[in-house]
Amino acid sequence: MKRPPEIKINQFQLAVLLNGEQKKFFEMVIAENVFCSHCGGICKKGMTINEMFLTDLNDILVKGTCNICKGKVARTMEFGEEKEFYDKAIDFRNSIRDKT
Repeated sequence: MKRPPEIKINQFQLAVLLNGEQKKFFEMVIAENVFCSHCGGICKKGMTINEMFLTDLNDILVKGTCNICKGKVARTMEFGEEKEFYDKAIDFRNSIRDKT
C-alpha cells in the first residue's frame, strides 16, 4: 500500500488537528525538547518554527532554527500513533484532496 504524501501545514491547520492536550505537549516540546547539533544539546531557549509538515505516517515534522545559535533544527512528534489524531489527519488529507 502506498503511503500518503507529506503535506506542508500552517499554524491554523495544526491547531485544527491537535486537541488541547496535544497542543500543550507540542508547545512544551518546541520550548524545551529540541536537540541542536550546533549547540551540542537542547535548545535552551526553544526554537523558531519555519515550516511544519504532516508526514506520510501522520506525524508532525517541525523545521526551524535554534533560538540561541540560529542553527537549523528539526523535531518529529509522533501523533500519528493516536487513533483520534490519525483519524483527524485522514479527514484533513481528504478535505485537501477534495479541493484540488
